[in-house]
Amino acid sequence: MSEAAVKPLPVRRLRVSIRAEDPALASELRAMIVAAGHDVVDAGEEADVVMQEIGSGFAALAETEWRALLTPREIEVLGAIGEGLTNKAIARRLDISLHTVKFHIESLFRKLGVRTRTEALAKASERRLEI
Repeated sequence: MSEAAVKPLPVRRLRVSIRAEDPALASELRAMIVAAGHDVVDAGEEADVVMQEIGSGFAALAETEWRALLTPREIEVLGAIGEGLTNKAIARRLDISLHTVKFHIESLFRKLGVRTRTEALAKASERRLEI
């Protein structure tokens, strides 16, 4: 079946909060997230993903009960999974290798504590509602 024959699912926009002291860094991250088709929200607003600066840069934080920190690229991959795209289609859309797509999906699964794409989407949806 050709990709043209496959109807994409409605695009799911994630709400991302950026907490960075460096205005230039925050601006660059904001531009990347918006370019990926997602919304950037203020710190006090509800968010699906929170990016927080630690010390001299962004680093892994302990995951809270309701959120894992995702990279901008992982957010893009999660959105593409929500559209029903295959790994190959995600690679084409994001102009990255198939191996890189698989790496991002494995990282998403680990951060969300899931084993399947469906579980990943369900967990992301649950976290959005619990915030």
